[in-house]
Parts: sequence; structure tokens; C-alpha cells
Amino acid sequence: FIPHHDVPCAGTYEVPKECPTLYGSDTPCTDGGEEIYEFEVEFNERDDFLGSDGGRKIVTASLTSLEHLTSGRPYYIRVLARNSIGSGHFTSQHLSVVAP
Repeated sequence: FIPHHDVPCAGTYEVPKECPTLYGSDTPCTDGGEEIYEFEVEFNERDDFLGSDGGRKIVTASLTSLEHLTSGRPYYIRVLARNSIGSGHFTSQHLSVVAP
């Protein structure tokens, strides 16, 4: 069973744990109750993110573009969110794209 919002806050997809609730609320929340103010986007040519052709970018919008990628090379991309409580974990499932 994945929590009501379809995102396990702790544990794994196989054994998820429900997110904490705000004081006085009964609805769990994945952001700890604080607004997300930035995202960190990491990209790399290797799926373990240890390759030499990659980097990180801090963004405040939900859309961004990555520049200076090698044309025709596949890249893996993952994202984490950050708020006043701290940083989340990088997404465990990452996107693979080929640079134009």
C-alpha cells in the first residue's frame, strides 16, 4: 500500500511508511508542511551519476532547461526538492534523455 498521495515518505515502495502530519491535522504531507522553495536538478551521462559529463543546477521554477550538453549523448536526470525543513532525497527513478 502506497500512502494516499502515492509517494512513500519513508521506507520503500515495497514497504512504505506514511508521511508525518502537521500538528492539529490528520492529513499526511510529503513536504513536512512547508512550501517547497527550490529544486536541485542533477544530470550525468552515467546512471550512477559518477561520470565526468554532468552537473547540478538549482532552480526555483518547476520548469528548466539544461545547457552545454553533448549533442547525441544520453543523460540521466534526477531531482530533489528543498524547503525550510531541509532537502528531500533525489528521486530514485530518474529520467533518461538524449541531448539534441
